Amino acid sequence: MHPELLDIIDKLGNRLGYSLPRDEVHKTGLWHRTVHIWVLSLRNELLLQKRALTKETFPGLWDISAAGHISAGDNSGKAACRELQEELGIRMSEKELTYLFTITGIYEDRVRPFIDHELTDVYLLRKDIPLDKRTMLSAEVDDVRYFGIDELREALARSPELFVPHHEAYERLFGYFDRKC
Repeated sequence: MHPELLDIIDKLGNRLGYSLPRDEVHKTGLWHRTVHIWVLSLRNELLLQKRALTKETFPGLWDISAAGHISAGDNSGKAACRELQEELGIRMSEKELTYLFTITGIYEDRVRPFIDHELTDVYLLRKDIPLDKRTMLSAEVDDVRYFGIDELREALARSPELFVPHHEAYERLFGYFDRKC
């Protein structure tokens, strides 16, 4: 299997004209692009996934509905569709996505070494997705469940250690919902 290649960017998001394998990007801390996709049911509940215990980062924690790297040459909408399919078995088109915002993510684990510098396009998919765990659970996902928006806000305040620390993403997402309601 060939390694996943990522386009290298500067911290403003400009492509620098070359791509490198994902492992090399994370060893050296080069900037790259990722996507986050939040699935929001028609009952205003957010679908979260519990990361598999085998995941490289944040194993066993509750996370965004789906997320992943944007492969070299891809756009963020195409990557979002791919990640929803790979992680949760959800097939959809880019037209169904609503772009919300872009955030900056920096995470470092000096033990491995693992340095993650990324710009993340955040999308919303407004759709009822039945929780069919037979098709949704994969090598990357151990569990899925819906959280009401206020329920998630309270859970993050009460037990932040159970969730991947996407502080800016949570803050901006809740701000989006507060403006819409």
